[in-house]
Amino acid sequence: METKSEIKPQSGFGILLQYPNFLKVWFGRTISRFGDALDGIAFMWLMYKLTGSTLLMGTVMAVSAIPSLFGMAAGVLVDRMDKKKVMIWMDLMRGLSTSSIAVLYMVGGLAVWHLYAFAFFNSICEVFSHPARSSAMQVLVRKEHYLASNSISQASGAAAEILGMGVAAAIIGLWGVGVAILIDAITFIIAAMSAVLASIDKIATEHAKLNLSVFFSELFEGLKIIKSNALIFINIILGCLVNILLAPFNLLMPVYSDKVLHAGEQGYSLMGIAIMVGIILGSIVVGQIGHRFKKSTLIISGFIAFGVCIGALGFVSSLIMAVAFSTLAGICLPIITATGMSVVQEHTPREKMGRVSSTMGTIALLGMPLGYAISGVVGQSLNVQLTYILLGVVMVCICIPALFNKEFRRN
Repeated sequence: METKSEIKPQSGFGILLQYPNFLKVWFGRTISRFGDALDGIAFMWLMYKLTGSTLLMGTVMAVSAIPSLFGMAAGVLVDRMDKKKVMIWMDLMRGLSTSSIAVLYMVGGLAVWHLYAFAFFNSICEVFSHPARSSAMQVLVRKEHYLASNSISQASGAAAEILGMGVAAAIIGLWGVGVAILIDAITFIIAAMSAVLASIDKIATEHAKLNLSVFFSELFEGLKIIKSNALIFINIILGCLVNILLAPFNLLMPVYSDKVLHAGEQGYSLMGIAIMVGIILGSIVVGQIGHRFKKSTLIISGFIAFGVCIGALGFVSSLIMAVAFSTLAGICLPIITATGMSVVQEHTPREKMGRVSSTMGTIALLGMPLGYAISGVVGQSLNVQLTYILLGVVMVCICIPALFNKEFRRN
């Protein structure tokens, strides 16, 4: 960890200037997020042009989600590895994989099976990269500055995604899908090089020789840590429940824009941009003044405000009002997520952060299939506005039990 004999009494993002190694990794990750947004559009367009089948497109995306189910196992392995090397090698391999797809497409040698292999391989890399980054952040900044570092990461990531989505059409139109994907590959290489330049302390660990028994023991240690800390446990449970509720919200947004706002794809796009802008604003706010409040207060307030914003969409039919509430909803998201990640980093031993963050990701992922499974039923049974109102009410209600937990309120 970087240390200084004298720490200036700063707060907010300014305090992060004393962590040049964090800034290097943060810069690389932000550039990579730009590439991800660009690739998200380019790759979907590539799949459509290559297959012409929504069924095949759906199965490719399903294959890409499979490695995420084994995130807990990956976390056990990452905790035994050098986090810096994991970050570097995963970004390099994703860069090489992505560039291969781009080159194959540009020379006319891309086959459908390449898409499945590419999607699966890149997802495996991300499964290992995510817990490594989470662990690295624990040693790149001091504990009291986790909230600022997580907030600026969310703000810059959202800004990079907006920029990536904004220029995607222009790049594809001018130079083609292959060039757009190749740019994404270059951003992975930049992210890897930024990690190479950063000095990241190794996390001292003593592990028993890995065998099947030790593996499963360490696998469930992540669950034990989560269960033993009320703040982490409640935050994850709330996050999983909200993921279930967000599925019908996301799925019905195009219908809401078309049938209620009468704004079509333009309204849908504007609402999406508004949410991203809100995430940037919310990240700035929580990063600058979030340290003044209890973590539990921020998490619960963020959840309740987010639920109110979702419910409010059910009462409006004006595009301007819908964009305004979407922006407010976006502001709430980093208050929840940046604070929640800071809580996990503060209360998790460094040598176990990989498996804890992976366990969190797996639990959150479990809520999404259930949410999408009930989305179609809900959407058919209720009108969109009533659905949004009920979603908002449920989001607010699921926060109430947490208020009765004394350990949670103390943090």
